[in-house]
Amino acid sequence: LGVDVDKRDFGVWLHDVLRRFHEALQAEPQAERAALMDAAAEQATQALGLRGGEFLPFAVAWPPLRDGYLHWLAGYEAETGAVFEQGEQRVRQTLGGVQLHGTFDRVDRLPNGAPMVIDYKTESPARTQARLKAGGEDTQLPFYALLTGHDAPQAAYLNVGEREPAKLYEPKELLAHAAALHQGIESDLARIAKGHPLRPLGEGGVCDWCAARGLCRKDFWQG
Repeated sequence: LGVDVDKRDFGVWLHDVLRRFHEALQAEPQAERAALMDAAAEQATQALGLRGGEFLPFAVAWPPLRDGYLHWLAGYEAETGAVFEQGEQRVRQTLGGVQLHGTFDRVDRLPNGAPMVIDYKTESPARTQARLKAGGEDTQLPFYALLTGHDAPQAAYLNVGEREPAKLYEPKELLAHAAALHQGIESDLARIAKGHPLRPLGEGGVCDWCAARGLCRKDFWQG
């Protein structure tokens, strides 16, 4: 089909579906979950203006994805006792002289009061696993840990793919990586304040999504 729908569009749609579903479930905890998921999917489809052939790839992938997600969710809730708190939450947090800001896909509250930040991924499980193998080089979850402002937060990637069952991937040494990231941010900003030039350290495709692209001069770096 010659339609302008790609993997990113699917991710945007799915993020909206899951937000709507969990908000509806929060309002009606005893409701039939599959029905709430289907209603959320229809609402997201209308909101994004997807129609006919454009929606066909989403429709084909939806039933197994929905059922796999609900199966995962039931086990996750039973095992952790986590309760959905908010979706698509915009947050600002000041640490020392640095103000951090970002958006959480989802925040759950654990029985001990700590937040569990979940970031949805629609990529392959192998790619999600590779993120965690990068350790301190993968800064997304450590950054989210800092952004919570909590002493002992938890954070994880939730892979919600079209072919594999939903699965949660939690990093090791999250708090240690978060502390190192905080130190690095403060160090880099202090160097910038003193007039040190920025080094071109952009890594491949990461530059495509960077809001500050060009400041590090990566596009003009020849060696």
